[in-house]
Amino acid sequence: MAQKKYPILNTPKGVAVWPNLNAPDTKFKPEGEYTARLAFDPNLPEVQKLISTLEKVRDELFEEFKAEKPAHKKFEVAPVFTEELDKEGEETGRITINFKMKASGVSKKTNKPWTRKPTIFDSKGKEIKNPPTIGGGSVLRVACELGGGGVPSAKKFYLSPKLVGVKLLELVTFGSVTAAGCGFGEDEGGYEADDDTPASGSFDSDESGSDEGDHGGSGDF
Repeated sequence: MAQKKYPILNTPKGVAVWPNLNAPDTKFKPEGEYTARLAFDPNLPEVQKLISTLEKVRDELFEEFKAEKPAHKKFEVAPVFTEELDKEGEETGRITINFKMKASGVSKKTNKPWTRKPTIFDSKGKEIKNPPTIGGGSVLRVACELGGGGVPSAKKFYLSPKLVGVKLLELVTFGSVTAAGCGFGEDEGGYEADDDTPASGSFDSDESGSDEGDHGGSGDF
């Protein structure tokens, strides 16, 4: 039975954690996989709305799943997000959601190989034809399609947010260091850089985010 189709979902802005958006990760999957794991503040209203939407879709898909086979009724639903942990195993207060895209495969209809990659847009909604290297700490929004499936070994049903496109709001390249990433807040009475001094790894608000694309895009962000 084919799963119910849902409209493409756009997330609130989140912070990328070890993203693979410029090239697929082939370490565990030969066909390659693009990933965008985003960290969110669960106290924000827009994030709570996202969680509510994901849980609603998960529960609807789970009902379909249970109706397929009697054995599926023994499954339980898995959370739609993961609590983020630091290096010491302590909760950071953020949650993470992982969005994935299979990079290649073979068509069942034509038996021909295919490849794909996520479309990346700048903060103005323009497609970036040659995107910069997007590293952890970058601020993104993600467009995804929602599906789900059961894992027999765990007797769990998982929601599967499938990566479609990415909106790049603030860029951090690999190796860049930000004040937030170092745990630095604001100190009174210290040195302040001039307004025209470039600040490595720091960015303005969403309205003046990354604007690297020169081509019109079709993303609905």
